[in-house]
Amino acid sequence: MKKVELPAYFSALNKGKITLYVKKEYEYRLSAQDMDKLFNIYIDAEKLNVSYHGRTPCKTILMESLNNESFVVRDYWHGGLFGKILRDFFWDRLRPLKELSICEVASKSGVKTTEVIAIVKNKIIGPLYKCQLVSKEITGAIDLMVLLLNPEKKQFVVQKRQIINKVAKAVKEMHDAGIYHADLHLKNILVQFAEGGEVNVYIIDLDKSKQREKISIHKRMKNIMRLDRSVEKMLRGNRDTFGETFLFPISKTDKLRFLKEYVASGNKSVKSLRYYIQSYRTSHNFHRLWWRVVNGRR
Repeated sequence: MKKVELPAYFSALNKGKITLYVKKEYEYRLSAQDMDKLFNIYIDAEKLNVSYHGRTPCKTILMESLNNESFVVRDYWHGGLFGKILRDFFWDRLRPLKELSICEVASKSGVKTTEVIAIVKNKIIGPLYKCQLVSKEITGAIDLMVLLLNPEKKQFVVQKRQIINKVAKAVKEMHDAGIYHADLHLKNILVQFAEGGEVNVYIIDLDKSKQREKISIHKRMKNIMRLDRSVEKMLRGNRDTFGETFLFPISKTDKLRFLKEYVASGNKSVKSLRYYIQSYRTSHNFHRLWWRVVNGRR
């Protein structure tokens, strides 16, 4: 694997066992007290407010020298079986550097994502360390899961087509930039309702994502189907809320509209569209069968 270097516009600062990698722009703008907050994030973690629940809780830190601007702190943990054994211990390469690199590629390609401002590395013993990633909060944004589970859904119903089109374009732009998202699901897509009715879509949590010169159609479809499965999983997990006969806000027509917009935004041929639709139907039917076998119901 190619080693990812710290960008030239980041500084590496040390204080005891803590190494702070901070964007120079913020190093110059933050007060000494706010810089201390970054160095002490690991120690003061329990004092921070939880703003988001993912694999691990994301917390919020305010910077007084930036008019109390809010930043999000995310702890790095291993996933799957490694997560149960190794938890938040890492070694060797500094894992957040790869996510930082991919976030920069995304931003330069016009893909809206989080702005990483700092990485905090806490050395434990020998090569073992724990780390946190600090990013600028995307104000006024909510993830697609929260939007769909909102009892009123007024904004979604009124602007559903616009949101679907914007999400499709955002995913397409990400793929065109050569980025394959490692975990593309509803909670990793943020929708921001700006003034004048404009909708902005952000794709977040690029940890463990891969950046290639070109993403194949097969990989693109695999990413899209991961997003589709999160929609289906949410519906099945909230039957009590929606009811068996509830008209779910994401219909088959909406999903096909997403695919059409995804293809149209890249000026692909009708042949490509047919491939996407056929792949979607085949994969979707397979997963419906799997859920039926596992859960014993539709």
